[in-house]
Amino acid sequence: MDRNSIMAFALSMLVFTGWAMWQSQRHPASELVLEQLQPAAEAMRDIRDLSLDRPSPSDSRGSIPSRAYEARTAPGEVEAVVEVLPTAPAVEPWSRVFEFPLYRVEVTNRGAGLLSWTLLDERYTERMPDGERPLEVLALEAPYDISLRTPLWELGLGDLGNEVYEVEKEDMQGVAFVLERGGITIRKEYRFDPESYGFHLSMSIQNDSNRVIEPSFGVEWLAQTSPGQDFTEQSLLTLHNGEVQREALAGLGKPGFFSFLGGGDPNEPPTYRRDVGWVGVDLKYFVSVLMTDRVRTATAVFEPIVPGEVGAAILKFEPEALPPGNIVTHEFRGYIGPKEPALLEQVGSDLVKSIDFGYQWIAPLTRFFGSFLNVVYSFVGNYGVAIIIMTILVRVFTLPIMQRQMKSMERMRALQPQLKELQEKYKEDRQKLSEEQMKMYKREGVNPLGGCLPMLLQFPVFIGLFYALQSSIELRHAPFFGYIQDLSAPATLFTIPGIELPIRLLPLFMGASMVLQQRLTPMTMDPAQARMMMTVMPVMMTVLFYQFPSGLVLYWMVSNLLGIAHQIWVGRMQRAKSAA
Repeated sequence: MDRNSIMAFALSMLVFTGWAMWQSQRHPASELVLEQLQPAAEAMRDIRDLSLDRPSPSDSRGSIPSRAYEARTAPGEVEAVVEVLPTAPAVEPWSRVFEFPLYRVEVTNRGAGLLSWTLLDERYTERMPDGERPLEVLALEAPYDISLRTPLWELGLGDLGNEVYEVEKEDMQGVAFVLERGGITIRKEYRFDPESYGFHLSMSIQNDSNRVIEPSFGVEWLAQTSPGQDFTEQSLLTLHNGEVQREALAGLGKPGFFSFLGGGDPNEPPTYRRDVGWVGVDLKYFVSVLMTDRVRTATAVFEPIVPGEVGAAILKFEPEALPPGNIVTHEFRGYIGPKEPALLEQVGSDLVKSIDFGYQWIAPLTRFFGSFLNVVYSFVGNYGVAIIIMTILVRVFTLPIMQRQMKSMERMRALQPQLKELQEKYKEDRQKLSEEQMKMYKREGVNPLGGCLPMLLQFPVFIGLFYALQSSIELRHAPFFGYIQDLSAPATLFTIPGIELPIRLLPLFMGASMVLQQRLTPMTMDPAQARMMMTVMPVMMTVLFYQFPSGLVLYWMVSNLLGIAHQIWVGRMQRAKSAA
């Protein structure tokens, strides 16, 4: 190094030392650190995407590992620097239970989140071996026991999801929390509606530091596998572009069934960018969601925390620059309650779509049959009897279609001897065989597709009934008779000790009815294939329906029995006509 370089270096160090001494007298120590971090903050401002690649380490308090809020640093860019702050004064843990006619909610200052939400309506109790108890919708256990936590990684202050907030104010219908870190103040205020299952969450971030921050206001709904019939179909869900997207909790973060074909990466959380109306956790008959009016900039992320066991449905927004001295507030609406269509219609925001009505083209039929079932129940007072009556009425309504189908199949059965003769005669000439078969069909006035078309026409009716029985919350804990005390769950008569095999009579009777129906139904296929169909189909359907709710199995069995009776009657009529 030459003399000029040494002098330049010494002069630079002198200027830098003088500047630092002047700054230390002009600003407190913490503000000096903030100013020195300003270049890193400005470099991070261009990093818009949130990291989905690596989990962040949890802190010593056992906070939930969350990777959705780390700023991604591209190769060669400045690494994010987390500000080192003096230890904040200790705040005592605090929680409070708010009880209203419809629900009871417990709030904690740890993460300023919800610890529990219990439904108090007697219709929604949970059945346990020792009796019934109020249903706890937020069934979470530590360390994943806080819903609506806000880690706020993008503020550069670490994971704030488990930080202990101060209670700023409280009254009979809500509470407000405040947390101050590094010149940034975070407020979260809950207001609970005593007359509905809704609540309001207001969240604000005030920037009193000397740097520009870009909060994305990420809020997490946590879901955890839990015992009990209500949690068997638990999933994360969101309304994206007007359509509901679901992700089963049991498969979240795990390879899919067809992953060997090159499907999606299970380590890449499902993400729905922009046009998100709400995000939450879905049970079969209950839903917990957080709604926003800032639909255009909202994003939903389904984050696996413990694959297949614990997950988070995250609602966040595009980062917005917040200069020093400014404040920004986001308002949310929440709903935690039953999936009753009338209630969800009142809430708005298309929350009624959280009910699984099936495909869009079948949803009107599903809703019609659901309403019709309730009308029938209002007269008979038993949903099992209402299902039987509705199945009979549907069979009567579709009688003309079914009649045409069965008559066509009976005619085809009568033509089987002639078909066999043609097959033997033209077994070496397939084209000639087809021509002669068509001539015979035309001569006898039989349409070979006559049995298929009516079946296709009644298919939407059966699908609509299926979804109506599957989604009707009224069937939950609805008794039929005897040991069938819940039409929304499989009815077990007893369990074989040792192998723990449940014995369920309804699916077995349904399978037997399918065997009988197959034997009575005219078959136009090869006898070997027909025998296989008569064996394989009933066995497959019995295994499938063994896990289905009793209401669905009851409907299918009654429909089979009515079909058997109809088939016997049509067969006798056709034979009498042929004999005459």
